[in-house]
Amino acid sequence: MSLRKTLRDKMLTVWVGDPWYGASSKTIHADISATEAASRPIAGVQNIWETTLHMVAWTEEAASRVRGNEAHEPERGDWPPMPDVTTELWHETIAQLGAARQELLDALEKVHEEDLYTHVTRAQSSNESRETRAQTAGGLLEHDIYHLGQIALLKKAVRAKS
Repeated sequence: MSLRKTLRDKMLTVWVGDPWYGASSKTIHADISATEAASRPIAGVQNIWETTLHMVAWTEEAASRVRGNEAHEPERGDWPPMPDVTTELWHETIAQLGAARQELLDALEKVHEEDLYTHVTRAQSSNESRETRAQTAGGLLEHDIYHLGQIALLKKAVRAKS
């Protein structure tokens, strides 16, 4: 199996499939309301919505790096600000997450297999990063799994207070 196919399969498993460790992103996000996403059950901790926007931002940045661009902080920022709390805007955030993920899948599909082993160049430096394009894509999955665990716990905390 090619590296590209391995990465794609892992991404789809984490995002919409049946991962061995628990629920997929689709399952975790599926029944969260805008009010729940904006709730802050733990003081000083990002809420579900902020965490989801953070995931969107880094997925977009990972796609950019896989396409061969330099490593930067995401265009949206590391922790983008949350919009007004409406159902429509929460659904838009979930749609943005899906679009960013599709963008990453498309970037993986278009890049030559051998280019997945190319190191990502750091912005404002001629030095290469330690991570290859493939490691960047794989690292994004680790990032997603970490934050999906947080979202699952926050969802439980929000619902326990209701």
